[in-house]
Amino acid sequence: QPSMPPTATAAAPHGSRRPIDSAFKQQKLKAWQPILTPKYVISCFTIIGAVFIPIGVAIMMASKDVLEVVISYGGTCKADRYRKTGLPCVIPFTLSNNDGWNSRDVYVYYQLDNFYQNHRRYVQSRAARQLSGDDMNIDTSGVISSAFATLSDCQQFADKYTDPGTTGKDFATAPSVYNYPCGLVAASMFNDTIYIDRGGVHVEGWKTGCDTLPGSGLAPGTPCPRNAEGVAWPSDVDKKFRSPGVGWISKNCRYVGGIDDGFIDPALYAGEKVLLQPVANCTLGPSDFTGPRCKYRVHLPRADGSGFDPNHGIYNCWHNLTDQDFMVWMRVAALPSFRKLFRKIPSGQLHGGASYNLTIIDRFPVEPFGGSKSVVLSTVSWIGGKNDFLGTAYVAVGAICVALALVFLVAHLVSPRKLGDPAYLDFNK
Repeated sequence: QPSMPPTATAAAPHGSRRPIDSAFKQQKLKAWQPILTPKYVISCFTIIGAVFIPIGVAIMMASKDVLEVVISYGGTCKADRYRKTGLPCVIPFTLSNNDGWNSRDVYVYYQLDNFYQNHRRYVQSRAARQLSGDDMNIDTSGVISSAFATLSDCQQFADKYTDPGTTGKDFATAPSVYNYPCGLVAASMFNDTIYIDRGGVHVEGWKTGCDTLPGSGLAPGTPCPRNAEGVAWPSDVDKKFRSPGVGWISKNCRYVGGIDDGFIDPALYAGEKVLLQPVANCTLGPSDFTGPRCKYRVHLPRADGSGFDPNHGIYNCWHNLTDQDFMVWMRVAALPSFRKLFRKIPSGQLHGGASYNLTIIDRFPVEPFGGSKSVVLSTVSWIGGKNDFLGTAYVAVGAICVALALVFLVAHLVSPRKLGDPAYLDFNK
């Protein structure tokens, strides 16, 4: 029986377990199988060292050029102290005498240590379709009578609580209020307020105009504590986070947060469509993951115009989802010590050698988890922020490769071996 050509594929007999005679099944595909000769290995190590060492030196020089100041305030300012006194914490600091502070943009970060945003249950406790508005019908002004199933994505953490307006009544029959947004990630948001000023004049980089809104409680000239611009990813701003308008809020939000907590819509404070009445029994601290973090009860005008009545919404709309500070926080960090972008100060605002005041309204407690927090001011270079490790790692790897190349070269010159010499084979073993 004539055999099949080598290029053809022979089918296995019926019932046979023999693999098909193909180049793939028989592992005959073309492959590069280099022979690691001494010259080849020495050349590779030399080339890697010659490339890595200059790159590492360039990275180290760029990192050295980055200006940075870290101001730790977890021990100086404490959240419980602010809750008792209501007074902000002021920390003076002086920048290094370098013109780079004036000629470059300066980025303001907050840094947390020992905060595990990468915990599996923490990461999963969020409702993506709630954040994007896909399951909230936010494009309409209809009344939502029951919570959507996406609340289950929050893993039963900070998703609902008993209506605080039922205090002193029968809690067994009290209605539930659903957090919007829900979940541990949202409920534990970093909510310290941070300002930088020099002689009472605030540094640019913070959004302005909130001090003129009714009910803001902000002193004239005070920048907005929330609703930053230019700190979140464009994809988050355009697609992943959407907030409803006044019409939806007036019918579906039983409670809303205050300005200092990132309220939903500034138009609410105009008092044209709704009336907001302060709520005395709502908590504002991030440590209470299950309780409300509301500030005002929403009231709607009566049909006859004689006054306002509380609405029947089922949500506590405690934070503005389009607040870029919120978007930055919702991108969880991979390590327990991390920095998140807070503000961007344009060039020309800071001056080297000058003294400034860091004003902090401390709301975020770090003592319960043994952590610490800091404010970081930093310029950037072509590699980003200050990173001494990356350049050191490149130089170290390059140096090791050069050292190995020298060792192999000396060994090859002192005791050369003939390639493929059968004298080194011992068939008796």
